[in-house]
Amino acid sequence: MNRHSLDTFCQQQQLDAEGVGLVLSLSGSRPDAPEWRRFLAQLLRGAGLGALGAGVLFFVAANWQDYGVLGRFVLLQSGLLFGVVVALWRAPPQRLGQAGLLLATLLTGAVLALFGQSYQTGADVHELFFTWAALSLPFALAGRSGALWALWWCVLNVGLALLCGWLGSGHVFWRLLDGWGIGHADLLMLPCLINFAAAAVFSAVANTRFVAAAPQWLVRLLSSFGMAYGTAACIDALSRSGNPGTPVMLVFLLICAAIAVLTWRRRRDVFNIALIAASWIAISTTWLIKTIQFHDVSAFFMVAFWLIGTSTAAGMLLMHWVRAWQVAAKREVHA
Repeated sequence: MNRHSLDTFCQQQQLDAEGVGLVLSLSGSRPDAPEWRRFLAQLLRGAGLGALGAGVLFFVAANWQDYGVLGRFVLLQSGLLFGVVVALWRAPPQRLGQAGLLLATLLTGAVLALFGQSYQTGADVHELFFTWAALSLPFALAGRSGALWALWWCVLNVGLALLCGWLGSGHVFWRLLDGWGIGHADLLMLPCLINFAAAAVFSAVANTRFVAAAPQWLVRLLSSFGMAYGTAACIDALSRSGNPGTPVMLVFLLICAAIAVLTWRRRRDVFNIALIAASWIAISTTWLIKTIQFHDVSAFFMVAFWLIGTSTAAGMLLMHWVRAWQVAAKREVHA
């Protein structure tokens, strides 16, 4: 029995604290001593895995002068091979195998960084992250773990952010895009669309037998990435003189409207609507700052009032919908 079902049952029966405690005990939802020990063991395994990966990197860095190029590669690749061997020995979805693939994913990036540092390939930083994502994709697919996919998407999003937002205007990439009439704001919509598409895919996967690879928090993470890129694209378009950014804002508005409609139909979680509200508060505030003239202190108060007013209104609406959807869920249970 999940948390939502428990909350709904307790509200329907109007249980007091003692009754809620009894329901938690009977349903097995209250963690006992063995469950706490399992949780702490998982937490320590994760911390140990991170410490192991960091220890390998720090060991190589601390003894940089004592090892030649070959020795450095041997150390890092031995750790990578160890992670792969562990995953083959205890194949996912076993946790030990997933931990091995997570370690292998981290050390793949370390090997690429060492290669770039040792041979000065001249590659841009975003190319390192894209290569890292490409080489570690088999690990994410084999791991069937939300944590592995979250790490993989974080690596990919760093590469996308470096490519779309931090390359200088003199880079050959931008010279090519200028010929096509594509600006920063337009390009920032690319990772926005990629992350929203990924969120939709993982939301669909959650209804299959691969549900362990698509937890709800991963879908929320990808939606947050997409919303952040879309917000940055609209703000970039508004901030540039002589560029109203209408196409970019229109595309992002349509995306937000589609997400809001889907969320409204399901009436389960207001998280996406909260993201939309925060995004458009930021965009509208940017437009307000650009439009008004800051001749005196009243302009600053106007911006402050706008932020306070819109944030308060959004919070009240969101809480209203949370309560209304809870009531609707109760009616469905009664029906």
